[in-house]
Amino acid sequence: MSKNQFLILAHHIFLVLGVFFYGFNLWYAAGIFLASMMWAKFVGSDVMHFYFAHGRYKDSIKSYFYTLLTLCTALGSPLSFSASHRQHHAHTDTELDPHSPGVIGWRRVYFLNWKPQKISPSIIKDFVKSNFQKWVHKYWIQLHIVIVSLLALIDLRLVCFMISPFVVYTFHTASLVNTLSHRDGEPRNATELRLINWWGWNHGDHHDYDKAVGK
Repeated sequence: MSKNQFLILAHHIFLVLGVFFYGFNLWYAAGIFLASMMWAKFVGSDVMHFYFAHGRYKDSIKSYFYTLLTLCTALGSPLSFSASHRQHHAHTDTELDPHSPGVIGWRRVYFLNWKPQKISPSIIKDFVKSNFQKWVHKYWIQLHIVIVSLLALIDLRLVCFMISPFVVYTFHTASLVNTLSHRDGEPRNATELRLINWWGWNHGDHHDYDKAVGK
């Protein structure tokens, strides 16, 4: 089990323990679900995906703030996420795609057991120039643990009902997109995900747009 997979598992456990020790309330659960959905939309899609991975990133105070937000997702550092995603777009559903279900199987894709890749510095040259991003990439797991620990010291419920639901929801929606949107060996719109991922179900259109603009 990788460190990333261990973090994801730990947050699933925190979420279950939170319900066990603090009880379950349907209205609170609905609120947490909606908040997690909005978090996944903003941090997972708008920030991690479009801002960092798709070339909008510039080393600035804004990028430092956005990086702090990404450390609450357990999706990896902005550098590693962007490298994998750019490699994915450059070599979609081929042997060079780090997470093609047709190549390595949907279970490996879903549970983040992606195919190791040698990433050329040229694909992440915007990150290579940033000492801050390289530092975050080196220590992102420790930084995530520090954030979680500080919140737990304030109130364990902040972890069980804020950070952990965000991590769990973002993990599953991202994994569903990566598997269902490529189940036929090429990008497709996963209409079955509309209700839980209205911003990412049209994955086929996303790939078509990137091809059209030459990214």
